[in-house]
Amino acid sequence: MTFDSSDTRELAARRLRYSIVASLLVHLAILWPGNTRVLTRDAPAILHATLKPPPRRPMEPIPTEKPAPRAVAPAPTPGAPASKQRQPVLEQASQDSVPPVAAPTAPPVKSQAEPESAAATNLPPSLSAAAGAAEGALMTEASASGEAVDGLRGYRLAVATQARRFKRYPAQAMASGWAGTADIRVEVGRDGRPRAATVVRSSGHELLDRAALAMIDAGALRARLPESLRGKAFAIVLPVVFNLDDG
Repeated sequence: MTFDSSDTRELAARRLRYSIVASLLVHLAILWPGNTRVLTRDAPAILHATLKPPPRRPMEPIPTEKPAPRAVAPAPTPGAPASKQRQPVLEQASQDSVPPVAAPTAPPVKSQAEPESAAATNLPPSLSAAAGAAEGALMTEASASGEAVDGLRGYRLAVATQARRFKRYPAQAMASGWAGTADIRVEVGRDGRPRAATVVRSSGHELLDRAALAMIDAGALRARLPESLRGKAFAIVLPVVFNLDDG
């Protein structure tokens, strides 16, 4: 994906600024002291990755005609060779990779070979088993109460804010038309230090999962820990959205 026009880049930057301002206003309204406290679980903060264009390269024509529905071809007549019509290969996302929150549809992009997609959708069983065992020992928003709930929400917002500084959309993923949402879990020990982030739900692309992990790890290291969470072990989950059409 390339941006050849300064007007297009300015429009994308303006839309991104509007999205960031709207997100901050929503969180400010939630955390405003005058609001009545409701002990319900908030929707996870959604992080939008910035579209960083890859190096300029020649534009490839994108087919606009939709392929005709596949039908059973009649038996070829003697002497007339049967013509073979090549059908375009479309990437089909697995059921598990559908994010809980609907995201804008990415524009049609010429599909490319994706050898790492299958490996990304089949996570090792040890990863999910370890996450399930730690769930009962660590405090989460579902199990916390009182000041701890506000502390978890504040820390999650702080991690999301810091992580936005390190958002990167891999050039290979943009060129291949890859998009998706990765749910990332961050655990913090009683010493107040965050552990390495882990993937709870894959985006369906290993390259996007690695970018999401690096983004959240960097944000967690720089986020300020609330006083109500000091000396406590807890965990938070943040979704990281990669969308080619972020406008």
